Amino acid sequence: MNTPASTFDIEKLFDKIRQLDVHTPQGIAGLLAKESTFVFNYGDVEPSAAVSLTMPVRRKSYSSGALMSVFAMNRPEGYLRYIIEERLARFGTPSDMFLLFLAGRNQIGRLTYALRGEAVPEGEGEQLDELLSSPSGQLFERLVSKYALGSGISGVQPKTVVPLLPAAAEPAAVDSHAALPLKTVIVKAEGDDYPGIARNEFLCMSVAREAGFEVPDFWLSDDGLLFVMARFDRTPDGAALGFEDMSVLTGNEKYRGSYEMIARAVEVYTGADFRAQATRLFERVALSCFLRDGDAHMKNIGLLYSDPTGPRRLSPIYDVVCTGIYPSLDGRMALNLNKSKVFPVPEQLVAYGERLGLKRGEAEAVLLRIDTAFDAVADHLAADERYRADDLLSRIRGEVRRTGPLPFTNPRRPAGGFR
Repeated sequence: MNTPASTFDIEKLFDKIRQLDVHTPQGIAGLLAKESTFVFNYGDVEPSAAVSLTMPVRRKSYSSGALMSVFAMNRPEGYLRYIIEERLARFGTPSDMFLLFLAGRNQIGRLTYALRGEAVPEGEGEQLDELLSSPSGQLFERLVSKYALGSGISGVQPKTVVPLLPAAAEPAAVDSHAALPLKTVIVKAEGDDYPGIARNEFLCMSVAREAGFEVPDFWLSDDGLLFVMARFDRTPDGAALGFEDMSVLTGNEKYRGSYEMIARAVEVYTGADFRAQATRLFERVALSCFLRDGDAHMKNIGLLYSDPTGPRRLSPIYDVVCTGIYPSLDGRMALNLNKSKVFPVPEQLVAYGERLGLKRGEAEAVLLRIDTAFDAVADHLAADERYRADDLLSRIRGEVRRTGPLPFTNPRRPAGGFR
């Protein structure tokens, strides 16, 4: 059995890592080094071993004063960063190179990092049904203690990446908790700042699924305090897919830019398949607008691929929450749409869809699917004990419905497009 990462001797490597091998599924792609700047050099590899769509294979070095975006993509933030720094406080502030080494094979995407002659031990894994049925408070503390140092995942909500034990043989009739075999899951916990956020995300993701949009598998714990989601960057057999968020692809920080900028990036990187991906982008933006999700930022939308030289597509929908119910937030969108962060009325959304290339009827149909899905999910969850203890569901209903029904009129179509 592997030794949990918490017993790993960190001190000898804490401030001494100056270079890491960067691996893709094709093998070692190249060497990342920290000199006066960060430098990445490819080895003698094929174009399919590229570490990023923004960093094609070449002989010339890539050099940057800050860690390159694709490597920095999953840098811990918020709660996870705090936990890591607290646990490592006696050694000092962890460097980017050390954090990459710790995350090792647990990054989101197809990249992994290794230091020759060293290895980070991994925890033995958890059972999915136990994650969902155990009291969440003590469970999440244990998961964070056991796996936080090796979680290559960004975001401010309390979360960690947890490996799952291989599923044992199950009888024909199984509980819904014991669904498809998974390699790892992302576990998110209730925090003090945003009460009800696990149930909130479960509702919003359920609306996306009910509307027929692509989503990863996801679950809500029995006590409603943990939201568990399958990795969307893995194939059913566990093979790693390349993933790059829009911060990487546009070069923008996560709260800077616009949904028009995202559309341009999707067009550039998906090429001939843009028409299909434009529909999926509209679904993602329309869903967040309908649900008053003010956190659909650059890092919550990205592209997936199995080979950087091959087709690319938008990732499944993830990280959707009705932020409008939290008074500490500003009630605005994360990014601009038509030069404004004010949530658009349906006519403006339809116009955005038309600029993406959708026909008016197609855009309206997407909005109506979301509208119908929301009512179906909300009605279903109204009978769920996890939603009957407080007014979370009614507050989300009120926030979503305060603008009234979908008043489709004939919005003036802006001239031009995204090009």
